[in-house]
Order: sequence, then structure tokens, then C-alpha cells
Amino acid sequence: MEQNAAKIVSSAILGMDFKVVIVNGKSYIVTPPTIKKIAGAAYWLSDVKDGKNIKELLVSINNVEPLAHALSWFIQGNDSLFEELSNGTLDEVIDGLESAYSLLSTKNFLRLSVLAKNVASLTAKQRQ
Repeated sequence: MEQNAAKIVSSAILGMDFKVVIVNGKSYIVTPPTIKKIAGAAYWLSDVKDGKNIKELLVSINNVEPLAHALSWFIQGNDSLFEELSNGTLDEVIDGLESAYSLLSTKNFLRLSVLAKNVASLTAKQRQ
């Protein structure tokens, strides 16, 4: 386990901890996300339903547009790739997001999805 931890830390320092995702025949590099990238993606993923894993949560949205926005945030840190990514298939974009989230702890993603639902619920309710 110590060797694995050392490898993770070393690869992060050397910039070797990344994933390549392919959408619509084009490859994109996803590096471990910053808080800003996670927040940008979470904004577009607030409509997730319940699921047992990341893929189930992403499939529950069943619309390539918000998923393409979220993937653009993971790749670029903004929405600039949205149109390009939305030309890919739903499965390609979901697989790309799944790869991006694999750079995070799944436990943290599941917590993030619950938090996003709670924030959406709070902002949608009127004050009494």
C-alpha cells in the first residue's frame, strides 16, 4: 500500500495523473480537477437522480447537453468545449465524465451529488 501511495504522489508531481477521453473521434486530456472545475461541473449535474455508482447517476440525467457542459468544465475549466462535446454520443460523454470522476474519490462524488441536490432544493423553495 505504501508503494501505491508513493506512486500516486510521484505521478501527481510529475503531471502523469491524467485521463484521456475520446468524444466524437477527438481526444481530450482530463487532469485531476480543481475545486473550480468540480463546482462548474456540479452546476450542470444538479439534476442527477439516485444511483449506486457514478455511471448510474450520470445516466439518470439522460441528456447530452448538461453532461457536455460538465465534461467541458472538467477538461477546460469552463464551457468553451460544450458545443464540440455535445456532438458526441451520450455514452461517450458519460464515459468521459466517469473517467474525470475516477480522478476523484467516488465517496466524495457521492457526497457532492447529495450536496448539489440539497442546494438545488433550497434555492427552488420560497421563503416563508
